[in-house]
Amino acid sequence: MKRIFTLIAVTLAGFSLVACSDQKARTKYYDSDFISALENGLQKRWAITDNVKSTDKTSEDTLTKSLNAELKVVKPYENKKFKDNKLHEQALTYINALDDQKTALNSYDKFSFFNKWNKAYNTRTKMIVQINQKHKLKVADKYKNDLTELTRNGDAVTTENKKTEAVNTLLKSIKFKQTKDDGYTYTYDAKVKNSSGYSFKNFSIKVKLMDSKKTTIDTQYVSANDWGKEQTNQFEFMTNKKFSSYKVILDYTD
Repeated sequence: MKRIFTLIAVTLAGFSLVACSDQKARTKYYDSDFISALENGLQKRWAITDNVKSTDKTSEDTLTKSLNAELKVVKPYENKKFKDNKLHEQALTYINALDDQKTALNSYDKFSFFNKWNKAYNTRTKMIVQINQKHKLKVADKYKNDLTELTRNGDAVTTENKKTEAVNTLLKSIKFKQTKDDGYTYTYDAKVKNSSGYSFKNFSIKVKLMDSKKTTIDTQYVSANDWGKEQTNQFEFMTNKKFSSYKVILDYTD
């Protein structure tokens, strides 16, 4: 009897392993399906925008129809399984950007519309560039210029984002110390090495001086001219205000 129970247990365990193996084998990943849908969705969008007058390309009707045409094709992949986690992340970011453009259309007649629309457009094109690097997107010859337009914008956005990140890191490295006190005015200096990887013709910052309650009591403007890579610059400002903390904010660069 003990032997019979043992055989039954072994048999059931075998069935369990086979079932698990079959389940794993049946797992469906949608990586390639999404790429095809992305290619198809873009072409459906361009089929609308490329066949209207240039003056109508940014009309509410054209933008709505073309967006919905693409969204209908790629939206179903929002909750699908992907083998490549990075591609899944890019797909979700892309679909979210399409949703953001749809939301932006609700304020089409408002001043804020194009800022919202273009912000989402920049995210879309950045994702197109990233996806295209690994999964070469294929579109009909008549749409190749449209794809090139997207990737060019995406490249520009990526370049600008890298510069912005580098500038923000540089701003965090600016630490002021008091160097002079004549009894009325106080002088503060900061020696900073330009390790951003970029050269600046002009680099202007605002130093917000705050009291203990984080209320701004003074704002000082400081700048550097012809600040090359790896060069050290001395920033300096004077104030007659006593402050508890300060915050360095970018004014402008070129």
